[in-house]
Amino acid sequence: MPGELRFADIRRFLEHHGYTLQRISGSHHIFGRPNSPTISIPVHKGRAKPIYIRQIERTLGVSFK
Repeated sequence: MPGELRFADIRRFLEHHGYTLQRISGSHHIFGRPNSPTISIPVHKGRAKPIYIRQIERTLGVSFK
């Protein structure tokens, strides 16, 4: 997996799986959907670290790529 990933790609992936951006608190973008855990992703300069993709994959039970 590459270093940091574009936040726009992560957001598109989450929205495809039914999540919506609920709020932004500082650098953290908080996504949610009914009856699912909330996902928080810190974003710096439009990018996010790969650890957050791995957490999303575990939470959703799907692969990002």
